[in-house]
Amino acid sequence: MPRGESTLRLASVLLASLSALLPLAPAEADRSVPVPTLAWEACPPAPAGSAPTDAFLCATAVVPMDHAKPGHGIFSLAVIRHPARDGARRLGTLFWNPGGPSDAGTQYLPAAIGGFPERVRDRFDIISWDPRGMGGRTTPVVQCFDSAEAEAAFLDARLQSLAVTPEELAADAAARTALNAACIARNGDLLAHVSTADNARDLDLLRQAVGEERMNYYGTSYGTFLGATYANLFPDRLRAMVLDGAVAPAAWAGDAGEDLSLSTFIRLGSDRGSRATVRAFLDECGRVDATACAFSAGSPEATRRKWRDLLERARSGLVVEGQPIDDRDITVYVQSSIYLIDPLPGFGRFPGWAAVADFLQKAAEAGEAATAAAAAPPTAAAAGAAAPGVYVTSAGRQLSVICGESPNPMTEEAASEQALRSYARAGISAWPFVAYCVGWTARAADPYLGPWDRRTAAPVLVVGNTFDPATAYASSVRMARELARGRLLTVDGFGHTELLNPSRCAQAFIADYIIDGTLPPRGTRCDQDNRPFPAR
Repeated sequence: MPRGESTLRLASVLLASLSALLPLAPAEADRSVPVPTLAWEACPPAPAGSAPTDAFLCATAVVPMDHAKPGHGIFSLAVIRHPARDGARRLGTLFWNPGGPSDAGTQYLPAAIGGFPERVRDRFDIISWDPRGMGGRTTPVVQCFDSAEAEAAFLDARLQSLAVTPEELAADAAARTALNAACIARNGDLLAHVSTADNARDLDLLRQAVGEERMNYYGTSYGTFLGATYANLFPDRLRAMVLDGAVAPAAWAGDAGEDLSLSTFIRLGSDRGSRATVRAFLDECGRVDATACAFSAGSPEATRRKWRDLLERARSGLVVEGQPIDDRDITVYVQSSIYLIDPLPGFGRFPGWAAVADFLQKAAEAGEAATAAAAAPPTAAAAGAAAPGVYVTSAGRQLSVICGESPNPMTEEAASEQALRSYARAGISAWPFVAYCVGWTARAADPYLGPWDRRTAAPVLVVGNTFDPATAYASSVRMARELARGRLLTVDGFGHTELLNPSRCAQAFIADYIIDGTLPPRGTRCDQDNRPFPAR
């Protein structure tokens, strides 16, 4: 999630213990929904500076707005495919959802294709899509205002800084509640049909559209929750599933034992994961000299002290390249910019750890009224032309999924209180606000919120980085335990997901699993390929 989005934007014991002994659960009942026809053609030209799409094909899939009532409206989903490189040895199709919820696969797949194991790219077509209600090419889409300019004007006027004090939190809550009301008023019945379960049903239609008997799926970030939902809705249709940077399903769904006074991403521990990864960033920086990491003070301890000193000095305000910033701006920028150790080619959303360190050093050298060079927080580029009247990102898109199905505090006072609890345990961050649902009255018409331990036709491989700033490692551990046939692969490394922060060791295990079903031994751990700050 880019900085602007992230500040807005997160049965019984006996039955559970017996689930592994029960026969395979049947798939969700078929709903007599027509299978889409995919007419593949060259993709629209990529915008300047974006990853090229020359090696990809694009199509549109028509799916019902309401799977229970197929004749009541449609979504037209933008779909993108990277053909298997070794066509003679092709094994099938692998579907990928990049996360969000709201990330556009037509934008992400060209940028991230290099993160898939070489052997998987050789043997499988890889398909992604812009989910219903999301992206710039799927229609219709959720958006909270008539134009991007109107939304920007609202956000600039009402939500300019991260709220910390009780007074700020109260004003912030009122603004976010007003934003939610605007989203509800503009989108109407559309909001009832953008749930994770609706997307899982779309995914099963896409499987049928490409002629696959069983599902091969790779989900990253929120895409792991989509995968867990698919696996439990359609347990007998699974061939292989990799869930990378996992969202623990019980925490998202608000199962028994979850603290529902906390918002979704605080239950998931994203605030704690972010804090741990920022500390790891500073420690790794301090282990090298300033030629490798510009912000290094010569040791981890000294670099952490330099960080604290910078934040203290920034409380009174700094001016960096003509732009005023404060300690909160710096904190949120770093937390939301260390998802990738190295930037993706042709994708400016995350600058990489070295660029973040350069920014911090320039801020450290800036006086309170001085000017220094700094990179502006990155924003996502559009993937192809949007439909007329549609703008590519809107604050309500993530909320339409999260608030429609995941329990969250529903009064301004309760929402502010959980933010203070998060600050107390993990320091200030934007995570308490990612799932701000006060005033969001729309609910998913047909969600799936468990059980999560239905026995699937194939085991599920869960991959977790030990220092993930968005989906904390503990959430991946939980995912592997909550699924009936989950197997955890641990990557001792940094950043959000293995796919975007590659490990040749992990990729070898992932490829073995996707190609022939071989799981890594229990307890397997891998290292990442590169340290974050290699010597220059």
